[in-house]
Formats: sequence, structure tokens, C-alpha cells
Amino acid sequence: MRVRGYAPATPCWSVLTSPDPTAAAAFYTGLFGWTTAETEDGATVFLLRDLVVAGLAPSSAERAAWLTYVATDDADATTAQVTTAGGTVLQPPAEVPGRGRAALFADPAGAVFGAWQKSRFAGAQVQDEPGAICWSETVTWDVATTSTFYGKVFGWTDREGSVAGSNFEYHEWVSDNRVVGGMSVMDAKYPPGTPHHWRTIFSIDDCAGFMTRATDLGGRVLAGPIDAGIGLACQLLDPTGGQVLAIDVIPELRP
Repeated sequence: MRVRGYAPATPCWSVLTSPDPTAAAAFYTGLFGWTTAETEDGATVFLLRDLVVAGLAPSSAERAAWLTYVATDDADATTAQVTTAGGTVLQPPAEVPGRGRAALFADPAGAVFGAWQKSRFAGAQVQDEPGAICWSETVTWDVATTSTFYGKVFGWTDREGSVAGSNFEYHEWVSDNRVVGGMSVMDAKYPPGTPHHWRTIFSIDDCAGFMTRATDLGGRVLAGPIDAGIGLACQLLDPTGGQVLAIDVIPELRP
């Protein structure tokens, strides 16, 4: 689905930060049929049908990670709200030449996320179709603290998820009567000490084929296929350590 803009307080952009961008690019272009391109400021982006779908950036961390950015009309105001709500400013708002302003934060439990104030670039130009991002969610042990923090920063309220299945606790983030993302609650199935984090979820159209292709490209399947209530899902690691969660959504539930 072509996307031309995002309302404030909506996840709008995801970037893979990887210690080996070359290996990561080879994996994801093979996995999703993406191509890569460079922006005018030298950043690398992934393309689906010549539309920008996600970003790629080098990282000094041991493992790759997907980073979620939330749209804002005022990155400075969002930074102040993060501080007031008990979060941490990791990178204050800075210009991304020709595209917008970006800032990086951690919530009180340590989950890292960003804010994006557009100028000429609003975020991903395609979503909610196979090969594109379809969902962003925070994964937490502490519902109360997480809900309070994001409520103060983005004005989100949370409600019990209605389609994620009944075998685990799930919440949806709501902004101006629109569901914009989710909150997955960790339980005993997660290893003790698993850090709070944000998760990027991709739409696919063949879970079994996707898992085979990921393995052939050097990835490792962690779980799947799993009945997620809205379709079959799988979880894997890319060759640089980044986690990938993908779901073949039941056709009648697709946008």
C-alpha cells in the first residue's frame, strides 16, 4: 500500500542498524526482493518497487537491530516530553540533510526508539503488503510503566488487543481513535533478563517459503510457523544478529 504521509504519534520509519551493512543488505535484498539506493546525505535505503521501505545504517553494536521512529511535528518538544516522562535522550534532534530531523531515545525500561520530524521525507513510502513493514510494537515486562511513559510522550492510550490470539497478553496503542501500534507483554516463555525493546514486523505471503529462503540466505529460524491469531508467523535471525518477525496475515484481515 502506497503511503504519502503520517499523522503525528504514528510509527513511520524503521532502520536496520547493523555491524555489517554489506552482509545485511545482501540478506534482506534476497529475502524480500528489495533493492538498495543511497540518499543525498549518503544514507542507504531499501526499496520495494522503487518505493522506500526501510533504512540501513552501520552500528558499532555486536548485533543488528531494527529501530522504530515515530512521527512528530516538533522533535524538540518530543525530546522535552521524553525527559519529563522519565526517558533518556540518546541523541538530541539533529538535521538529516534534505529529509528531516531525527532524535533517538530510550524509554524508562531501556527500549530504544526514535522520533522523526519530516521535511521532504515523511517515512516509509509503502506498508502493509508482502515485503513491507506492517506493524511496530514495544515488547515489555512492565505494562504500567510502559503505558504511562508513551501516554505522556505521544498521547497514546492502550487497550487489550482484539485479534492477536488469547495465548499471550497483548495491547494496542491508540492515537486519536486510530490503532497505530502494539505492546507485547513478555512472560515466562521469554528468557529471564530479556531487555525491553521495539520490534518491527514484516508482511509476507508464504510463511514456509519465507523460512526456507531465509535459511538459504544464511539466516537462522528461531520459531515458526506459529498461529498468531491473525495469520502464520515466524521469527528468525539475520546473519548479522538482527531479529526478524514476519507474518502471513489472513487475507480478510489485510488492509
